[in-house]
Amino acid sequence: MSSPRLDSSTASSGTFAEQVDDYSLRRVPESALHRTSDIALVRMGFTVSASDLLFGYTIGLYFGFSQAILIALAYSAAIAVVSILMGYIGLRERTSFALSSRFAFGREGSRLPSLVLAAIITGFYGYVLGITVDVFPGLTPATMAVYSVVLGALFLVISGLGFARGLRWVGRVGVPLMILLVVVADIAAINHAGGIGAIVHATPKLEGKLAVPAIIGLGIAKWLGGATVTPDLMRFGKNTWAVVGTTVAEFLVGNFGFNLLGLILGLSLGASDLGKAFGLLGITALGTIAVLLQSITVEMNELYAASLAVSNSLGIGRLTTNVVVGVIGIVIGYYGLSHGIIASFLTYIGDISYALPAIPAIIIADYFIVERMHYPASLDDLPAVNWRAIAAFVVTVALSVYLGIYAKDTFWHSTPILGFIVYLVFSVPQTVRSWRPQPAVAG
Repeated sequence: MSSPRLDSSTASSGTFAEQVDDYSLRRVPESALHRTSDIALVRMGFTVSASDLLFGYTIGLYFGFSQAILIALAYSAAIAVVSILMGYIGLRERTSFALSSRFAFGREGSRLPSLVLAAIITGFYGYVLGITVDVFPGLTPATMAVYSVVLGALFLVISGLGFARGLRWVGRVGVPLMILLVVVADIAAINHAGGIGAIVHATPKLEGKLAVPAIIGLGIAKWLGGATVTPDLMRFGKNTWAVVGTTVAEFLVGNFGFNLLGLILGLSLGASDLGKAFGLLGITALGTIAVLLQSITVEMNELYAASLAVSNSLGIGRLTTNVVVGVIGIVIGYYGLSHGIIASFLTYIGDISYALPAIPAIIIADYFIVERMHYPASLDDLPAVNWRAIAAFVVTVALSVYLGIYAKDTFWHSTPILGFIVYLVFSVPQTVRSWRPQPAVAG
């Protein structure tokens, strides 16, 4: 594959203010690249988290041990493919997701996917905030509100510092601590169930109430947002190996591993939420502290990605958008807590599956197939709007809604396959022209 590209906007590392803004509206300069290990830890903060533990825990309520492992592995592998392709775009172009979307949608057209993804990630931020608060003891409507506001303010401050000053350092502490919590919890859960054999052969509490394609579709939809914003971090990577290595760490180690650990808790306990599960194991204090500290990592990632997307969509600085996204997320978190966090979270994942998959599908199809990675060197020279991409997005969402609501599909509308095909159908002449052999130039 080609090496990373630079343009005049990456000539210097910029002022302190520009660095804190983390190059939200320009390419990352070579002087701002980071070690692969640091990027991997931050990326794992997306998946080594309470929300991933909760999802694995939920699988354990519906499916047996062997089947659940295959389910988790299936959607983890599917998401890893999307993440690697999106991550390579960010690495090669040194652009965030928001700026990367300009290649397919155009300079002004990219405001649409940026705004859609920002809204989706803001929702994730709010629900993860709610999941974190849900493990706290003594919850009442009043304490839920207080916890949500206090935690939300803390997340805002750290996310505002950016990758180098905030996310990187929190990832170094939060990820190992969350892993320690789950190891301790699993040992206690295995003992509580009477041994690993009892868990392997346990009957799920809600067995038969959710189909396999439906849970795989939910799994893809749940992590597709994280895969789509992979360029936000991979634009700081040093080589192609950084994309592959950190993707494996995030989705095939962090995501799959934490789903497996959550599954053990779900099968062994069958409690309705993580807070009650930790209480049954007698580790409420440890669970609360670890989930609180680690949630900072995943919430920073969510806030960071959403603020970058809003920055591109509205053309304003990341620090301002960071505050807006954070406040909205606090409201969403409290709403989720008030209506039952597990049920609310699963419903939300199902809802976003109608719009989210079309975004990476169109970007990947345009970058690798239609245009074959051939774009103007400067972002300013890109077309204002690619109406084929806009039309493909609208058509794909419409088809997804029809499939999901009227045709009762639980899988295909949750994957990027539909949007990928629709965009290629809309781009046949452009694709043929791009792949046609160029005539030799006379010497």
